[in-house]
Amino acid sequence: MHHQTFVSLFKKVLSTPTAPFHEYHVADLIREIIEPMPHVTLNKDVYGNLIACYQRGRKRPKLAFAAHMDHPGWVKFQGKPEFLGGVPKERLDPEKVEWFGNFGMWKLKPFELKNGMIHSRVCDDLVGCAAILAMFMELEAAGAETTVYGLFTRAEEVGFIGSIEMAKQWPLGKEICFVSLETSAARGGALQGKGPVIRVGDRISVFDDAITAELVDAAKEVKIPHQRALLDGGACEATAMNLYGVAAAGLSVILGNYHNCPPRKGIKEECISLADAKSLVKLITATVIRMSDRRASDTSKTKLRKRLEKRARAHRKYERRARRDWV
Repeated sequence: MHHQTFVSLFKKVLSTPTAPFHEYHVADLIREIIEPMPHVTLNKDVYGNLIACYQRGRKRPKLAFAAHMDHPGWVKFQGKPEFLGGVPKERLDPEKVEWFGNFGMWKLKPFELKNGMIHSRVCDDLVGCAAILAMFMELEAAGAETTVYGLFTRAEEVGFIGSIEMAKQWPLGKEICFVSLETSAARGGALQGKGPVIRVGDRISVFDDAITAELVDAAKEVKIPHQRALLDGGACEATAMNLYGVAAAGLSVILGNYHNCPPRKGIKEECISLADAKSLVKLITATVIRMSDRRASDTSKTKLRKRLEKRARAHRKYERRARRDWV
């Protein structure tokens, strides 16, 4: 994707106001962007989560990339402003809020690109939403014969409510793995600018090892900068899916000023590396194409098992000789 097209897409998505339970502006924008895409359909479930599907050809889907449409913010409830989301009480100042009808966001820059960094009042998790849309655009442009889902969920910031409602009646089949796309605080040695993080797990759960291996192999095959780490500073929607028996994995872009909270005090724009965002889109696109173009027997776990069995056979002569010394 051309640099300016990429930046324009992310600017449009990240500049859209949102808050828990008030994701309608983001949902409308997603519909608007997807509408011209000939191979992408869009539906919503009973809770209002959006379910998009790119399908060209007859390849069966294996992955559903997901991002939440909300961000910590203010809402009007029974005539009073209340803050929903994880921000320390001492930083909550109602005087620094810009209102959009019945919800508000911090009075911060909607979007700024400076020195290779994206600064925005909301990166978490509109970056994930933009990445899924960019993936669809890349697949359309490549004419890729594959099938993949993009899920856009509601009210994640107050306890994964949208994804839990989806998990209770998982509509996509047990063979499809849910892959959470997030922006996350740095943990486990992961750094900004070093590529997206393939998550081993979060603060609560460990993720599906088979899909995690697929993500790692795709990154290595296409030479995409990436990191692998346990990001245990918080939890993501992959944990919610795990709780309801849906196979789940996770990817993150390292986030600065998590939930608009700089290290010491005050409120500030969140920030991510533009290069990390581009690599995230390349990675999810490459993984979809890679998994569609090979047989089930060529999965990463199958290849690893074959390598280990080959090594065991090569060392069998030593085992037979040593057996004489066992009493």
